[in-house]
Amino acid sequence: MRNTAAPVTRTAELRTPSVTPAGYAELFLGLWLRGGSEDGTAADELHAMAPSVPMPTWGEKAPAVERLATVRTVRQARDAWSVMLAVTFKEPVRDRSERTGAAPGVRYFALPVVAKDAGTTPAFAVPAAPMEVAAPSVIAQSATPYGGEVPDGSGLASTVSEFLTAYLGVEGGAERYLAPGIMLPALAVSSFASVQVDELRAVQATDGKPGRDGLVVRVQAQVTATDGAGGQWPLSYALAFTARAGRWEVTALQSGLEGKDAKVKTASSHTGSALKGTATTMQMVAARQGAVAVGGITR
Repeated sequence: MRNTAAPVTRTAELRTPSVTPAGYAELFLGLWLRGGSEDGTAADELHAMAPSVPMPTWGEKAPAVERLATVRTVRQARDAWSVMLAVTFKEPVRDRSERTGAAPGVRYFALPVVAKDAGTTPAFAVPAAPMEVAAPSVIAQSATPYGGEVPDGSGLASTVSEFLTAYLGVEGGAERYLAPGIMLPALAVSSFASVQVDELRAVQATDGKPGRDGLVVRVQAQVTATDGAGGQWPLSYALAFTARAGRWEVTALQSGLEGKDAKVKTASSHTGSALKGTATTMQMVAARQGAVAVGGITR
């Protein structure tokens, strides 16, 4: 008699929810800063969240908070976190900024938070009051990979200017500058009246002429876009162009952080292969049959 292996039953594993303390820390610090004033509601909510944490007491005027943002979260133990937050105040502390050299309206606080997954809902606790900490250091700017010049009036320079003018809504028809099979979602709002290219640099040396088909050039354009009210917006665009049939075509909208030797895949309308800019939320992808737009990116 043959032994028949017992059927294997696979149980689907439920993904454990990820408990993140950043939002809770922002809420708590905002209430803590308001709780020292006559805002009784904020004081009551703060006491319910952390009854043992002392509230501040302000003098004649409580500091007016304009914005709170999480800068860093560091896990100290299994359920313990230290959350660093930046606070922008509407009225800057001038004497502090003169002594420290920091931005006058921005201060930084670290808040201890205990975060656990308690079944269907997360559970949080703040065991101590916030501590004011030093501002983050600023990283020295690394050398840019865009060291090559692009001749003014060249085919590449003209295409960059024409494409960005169309893409930013001054003139329609940005899709005519795209390589076959490439889609670029349009901007939600086109409010610019003019676009001027102030500086154009390339990763590799180029004369700006489209050479053999398939030749790829990566550029970064510093532009000034002027809106209808006369406001000037300094914007930066990193783009990849591919030569085809004697013209330059856009094949990627990138972040500008790609290294000098980063490769750019050229899209093929036959294969429908994806083309994505690295580390950017705005991406071009190769169009394919049945593609569905999700969050501005065609998939």
